Amino acid sequence: MSESIKEYTLIRPSYEIFQNKLTELLKELIRESNIEIVSIESRTKSIESFKEKINRPEKNYNNPINDITDLCGIRIITYYTEDIYKIAQLIEDEFKIDSDKSIDKTKINIPDKFGYQSLHYILRIGKKRDKLVEWKSFKMYTAEIQIRTILQHSWAAIDHKLRYKTKKEIPSLLKRKIYRLSALLELADEQFLSIKKETSKLNNEIEDSIDKGELNLEFNRLSLRSYLYDNSEINEIIKIAENFNYLHYNDPYFNLNDYYDEIQWELYSRLIETLNQSSLKTIKDLDNFIKNNKESFIRNLKQFKLHFDSISDSKIYAISTDLLVILLIMGDKSINISNQNLRSVIDWEPMWQTLEALLK
Repeated sequence: MSESIKEYTLIRPSYEIFQNKLTELLKELIRESNIEIVSIESRTKSIESFKEKINRPEKNYNNPINDITDLCGIRIITYYTEDIYKIAQLIEDEFKIDSDKSIDKTKINIPDKFGYQSLHYILRIGKKRDKLVEWKSFKMYTAEIQIRTILQHSWAAIDHKLRYKTKKEIPSLLKRKIYRLSALLELADEQFLSIKKETSKLNNEIEDSIDKGELNLEFNRLSLRSYLYDNSEINEIIKIAENFNYLHYNDPYFNLNDYYDEIQWELYSRLIETLNQSSLKTIKDLDNFIKNNKESFIRNLKQFKLHFDSISDSKIYAISTDLLVILLIMGDKSINISNQNLRSVIDWEPMWQTLEALLK
C-alpha cells in the first residue's frame, strides 16, 4: 500500500489540474445551456484521505489508483430537481460514463429508505476530447460527479453531521423524526419546482394581458417587470434622464456584477413599496400617471439631478424603477416621505436628502 501512496503523491498535482479543467468545462457547458445553478464545488482527494481509504478494513483494492473513482470529485448544486436531469443529459452527451459504478439515487423508491438522494456519475472525458492536446493526457483519469438540489445538499450536510449511515444505527426514537424530515424536504423540492412552473405560467399570462392593453393588474414584481420592459413611455423617461446626465443603465457595474439578481430584486422592492404608499392601485393607474405627467417629469428629473449632485458624489443611474420612484414621490402627494417602511426599503440617504430639500 505504501507504493500506492507514493504513486498517488506523484500524480496528485496532475489530478488537481484535471479537476480544475473539468470544473471549468462543466461550468461552461451549464452556462451555454442556460441552466442556473447554485454552485459547483470540486476537490482532489488529499493524501491523508487516500491513505485512510485504502487502509479501511472493508476495502480490498488491487490497484487503488485505478480502483478509487473519486480521486477527483465535483458536486453540482441546483435550484430545482428538473435541472438535475438537464445537467445529467449534458454529462451523458459529453463524457464517457461508467454505468456500473454510476448511481441514480433519485430513482430509489423505497418508502422508508434512509437519506435524501442525489445523482452520482463516474466518468472519463470521452471521445469528444481525449484526442485533443489539452485533454489527451487525462483520458484515463476518472471523476465522480454528484448532482443534487440545494435541499438535497442541506440534507446530506446534516446527515453527515449526525453520522447515521444505516437504519440499524438510528435510535428508534429518532427514526420517525428523520423519515418525516426527509419526506418534508422531498415535498419542498417538489413544491419549489411547482412554484417555478406556476410563476412562468403567470408571467406569460401577465405579459399577454399587457400586450392586449388589459392593465387592471396588481403591483408585483412580475406585473411591473412586464409593464416596464420595452415600454416606449418608460424609454422616453430614461432618455430624458440621460440628457440630464443620469448614468446609462448598461454600465458594466450592472452587467458584470455577481449580485445582479439581488440588485434587481432591491430595485423592484423600492418601486413596489413606493407604489403601495401612493394613491395608485393598479398598473393602469401607473400607466395613466406616466402619460399625464410628462411635462412635470422633465422639470422634476432636472431639479432632482442638480440638487443630488450638489450634495453627493454618489452615482445615479437612469434606471426605470428608480426614476419612477423619484417621479412618484415628487408627483403624488399621497406619499409620505417620513414613512418608515418606505425609508427602510429605500435605504439611500442622498436620495432622501434631495427629496426632502425639493419637497419643502
